[in-house]
Formats: sequence, C-alpha cells, structure tokens
Amino acid sequence: MTPPVNGNSALFLDIDGTLLDIARTPDAVTVPGELKTSLKKLHDDLDGALAFVSGRSLAAIDGLFAPLTTAAIGCHGVEVRGVDGTVEALAPPIPDSVRELFRGLARRHSGVLLEDKGYGLSLHYREVPEAGASLHAALEKEKDRLTAMNIALLEGKAVIDARPSGIDKGVGVRALMDQKPFRGRHVLFGGDDTTDQDVFHILPEIGGAGFSVGKIFPGAEYLFESPEAVRQWLTRLAVQGVAA
Repeated sequence: MTPPVNGNSALFLDIDGTLLDIARTPDAVTVPGELKTSLKKLHDDLDGALAFVSGRSLAAIDGLFAPLTTAAIGCHGVEVRGVDGTVEALAPPIPDSVRELFRGLARRHSGVLLEDKGYGLSLHYREVPEAGASLHAALEKEKDRLTAMNIALLEGKAVIDARPSGIDKGVGVRALMDQKPFRGRHVLFGGDDTTDQDVFHILPEIGGAGFSVGKIFPGAEYLFESPEAVRQWLTRLAVQGVAA
C-alpha cells in the first residue's frame, strides 16, 4: 500500500537513503534523470508544495537536482528556503573551534571524511566502520564543551553529525508549513534515518503522515523497501497525475 497524494498534499522528502541510494561518499551519489523529471512534474502539480528535507546544505541539494529548484530544508533544519527563494538561517554557523575539533578527528582517522556544511559538520566513516567506536569515544570526552557551545551530536548511518542544539528537521518543516503554498495542506514526509524521527514525531500535531524506507520508524504509516521503490512510486504518481 502506497501513501495517498492529492492536490491538497505537501510532499517533504529526505534525500540520502530515501530518494537516492546511499553511496560510499556524499559526492558519489547518483541522481537518475527520471527522478528529476518526476519531481519536477509533482512540484508543478502541487503548485510548489514539494520540499527536500536534508542534512545536506542548500547548495549541495541544488547541485544534485539542477535545474530543479524547490523549497528546501538544509543542514538538518538550520537552512529554510521558501518557494519564493528566500532563505532563513535558524541558527548561526558552527563555531570554528568545533570545526577544528572535527578536522583533527578526521586527520587522525584515515578514511574518515569530514563534510563541512557551514551550519553543520559530518564525520562519515562508511569506508572505515572500525573507526566508529574511536570517534564516538573522542567526542564523548568533548560532550560538556560542545553542550556549552550549544552544539548537539547525532548519529546516523555511519555518520556523526554536529548541529546547533534545538534545531532539527522537524523545526524546519514547521517553518515551511507557516508559508504558502504549504500552509493548510496535508503533509506527507518520507525518511530513512535517525535524523528523520524529528519529523515523524510531529506529524500527528501538524496533520500529516509519514513513510519510512528500509525499516519502519515510529510515526511512519507506510514502508518502502528501498529508495528504488520510492523512485518507482514517484514516477507512477507523476505519470498518473495528482488528483484534485
């Protein structure tokens, strides 16, 4: 059973692991041309009420899906861009001292990739899973210092993220729901990882439903086996058209 979508829907879509297959590095992902075509059609059918919700920066999101530009939530909720292109940053950039800490950890662990997104940092250890325990232990020692600087740590799929405390994907979704054309619509959100739970748990409050990918998450009513299954569903939806 797939989620229902109609002319009063607002689609919020995570990217990595939901729309796209997870690659060895963030830059190695592949965006099928058919997916871009389907997203563009759905974006138009919904009068712009389609937004990406990602840990990636807005610049990285745009690079993936060009020439399509949509409303979007980047850096786990810090960057919020409306349909009119206006961008609001809900928190300041990551402090340089935290950036240096993460750079040092990446240098000391061969194969670990540091992704600097300005408002957030990510240590990717997919290539060297054995480094995960050491990275977590090192950051645990810095926990009090990071908390004092208003920085929260969150673990994802072979990645550790640093982001401003109190900001998450759910905060970003709420911000867009206050804007047209999202205001008053029925939300459908799709995600696959721990960071997406911040959206799943607010869906009952904002009048929405969720689908997860790979495994069921609390708050998700629908399940897709893989990003490929999500892409196939979006293609069918785009071809059939969104009912009024």
